[in-house]
Amino acid sequence: MHFADIGAQEVKNIPTPVHAYMVALRREDGTFSIPQLKKPPAKAASAAPAWLWPVVVGVVSVVAIVVAGLLYFAKLEIAPATKEVASASRAEAPKPSLSSAPGASPTSSQAAQTPQSASSTGSGEKFSAETVPFIGDRARATLANEYAPGADHKAFAVTPSGVTGFVVGAPDEDVAKVAALETCQKRADKVQSPHRCELYAVGNHVVYPHGHPPMPPLPWLRHDPATERRFAVKEIPITSDQAKARIEALYPPARKVKSLTIGPNGRFFFNVGQENAEESVRRSLENCGATLGVACMTIAVDDMFVVPVPTLMKATGFFHPASNESIAADARDDVARQLAGAPSGWNAVAVGTMGRPGLALKAGSEENAISGALSDCAKRDRDCHVIAIGPFAAAPNN
Repeated sequence: MHFADIGAQEVKNIPTPVHAYMVALRREDGTFSIPQLKKPPAKAASAAPAWLWPVVVGVVSVVAIVVAGLLYFAKLEIAPATKEVASASRAEAPKPSLSSAPGASPTSSQAAQTPQSASSTGSGEKFSAETVPFIGDRARATLANEYAPGADHKAFAVTPSGVTGFVVGAPDEDVAKVAALETCQKRADKVQSPHRCELYAVGNHVVYPHGHPPMPPLPWLRHDPATERRFAVKEIPITSDQAKARIEALYPPARKVKSLTIGPNGRFFFNVGQENAEESVRRSLENCGATLGVACMTIAVDDMFVVPVPTLMKATGFFHPASNESIAADARDDVARQLAGAPSGWNAVAVGTMGRPGLALKAGSEENAISGALSDCAKRDRDCHVIAIGPFAAAPNN
């Protein structure tokens, strides 16, 4: 046996090298064979200590989390920006020219979105310029000549006070809706209208969601010398003192032709500067009806009362005989029929304790109407008192 010196060797679990020897095998010729040692893989001179690896792994994990977070938030920031650029591109793309009512100027924001009020709900009736409420005869003629035959896409917006805006020949329906609303609203803001614009028609179909405003029975205007008299603000029925002060400041100096309309709650509406009384009355009634949701009454045109306005008694509201509980139920329809058949002069209604009515029709004065109604009631009832004069419910003056 022969030992060969193989020098200092690193041994597992021993921190320092150990000097070692290897057995040499004897050959047949008597020499010794010393096996060649397989050199272990060389370790990197700069190999990191064992304790450093957990630190490296931790740092890499933290870096990975931070990078992932940055990418996530970058995505959130990029998404809206992309949407904004897409909208801007659509707005800036060339479009066919829009033909609209004077003052129409659709903007890029109009092309980019459609307002909630641009709903396609409504009556579904076919558009007819002659039946559009709130607007004057000239505006109706413009709609008939320009909007009705205009090319799609088109839309028309309006307010109850008669401010309008329309557009024809738009690139698509959404652009038409927005352009019509913006044109209308700019005009409404300019005249300080209390109403917001709403779509009335899209294409050739009515989409106005409120339908036609409630209106009183025709005729809306009567000229009766027996009841007409000079307009006086202090004699306006139903309205409050504060409302009368506003009317005093606004209505008398307003430009003719003009009309003053009131609702059953005393709110007032007036329309000025029209070509004729019929148009002014219609528009003020439509405005009032649309705003209050009930039929209203025009009480004055220019500087004259055009309905019987009581002065000997106090008007407390509109008189509706068909639903008036002071009148016996079996007599209400007859009272309503008789009053409808007496459109001129002074009419009055009185009732007694049993609700039996007495009527005076077409009297020449308020005083004669009152006395006639009381006399007629006394024939059927007792303790009679007047409950209506003309179109108004009435009570004694305080």
